[in-house]
Amino acid sequence: MNTRITEIDLLRTIAIALMVIYHVAFDLWAFYDFDIDLFGNAWQTLRIITASLFLLVSGASAQFSNRPFRRAGIVLGCAVLISIVTYIYDPDTFIYFGILHCIGIGMLLLIPLKRFKELLIPLGILLLLLPTPNAPLPTLDYYPLIPWFGLMLIGSGLSHYLYIRNQFSTFQHFNISKLTLPSRHALLIYMIHQPILLIVLAILNS
Repeated sequence: MNTRITEIDLLRTIAIALMVIYHVAFDLWAFYDFDIDLFGNAWQTLRIITASLFLLVSGASAQFSNRPFRRAGIVLGCAVLISIVTYIYDPDTFIYFGILHCIGIGMLLLIPLKRFKELLIPLGILLLLLPTPNAPLPTLDYYPLIPWFGLMLIGSGLSHYLYIRNQFSTFQHFNISKLTLPSRHALLIYMIHQPILLIVLAILNS
């Protein structure tokens, strides 16, 4: 099954927008010494909401993927590329298990698990209740499977309940394809948005 669900695409588009906002703030803080409380409650809440949306919609989309191994392989390949680039930039804080690593491995785990359908929802909630493992090494981005994979389980279970069991659709009578277009290129946007932001900010601050 290879289907587009408008609600899922819209949520992913919102996550992309929030990600760009957060990374603009991060770049201004990290490279231009802007007085931004990036590790305060407001910005960290935004970061958690953004990551949670990505994980939920990734889990939801897994119910409809007809080539899950290929999709997981592409995501993990991009994750490895990010690890290499960030290691070259700063080996002391490189990203060795960021959100793409979590999503890619989570997609592989969902291949056998998605058959449990709605039972994934309580399983995901239980996983979210477990304590988060501390990062073994300093890193710029860390999303361990415990508890973050719990959100993918919840997304997959909800997706089965809403769209496979009950054929739910809020936006079936509305054309919002332009709003959901970024969702169709989410991985590409994730990979290129930071270099583009850094170039734009360099030009604006030159």
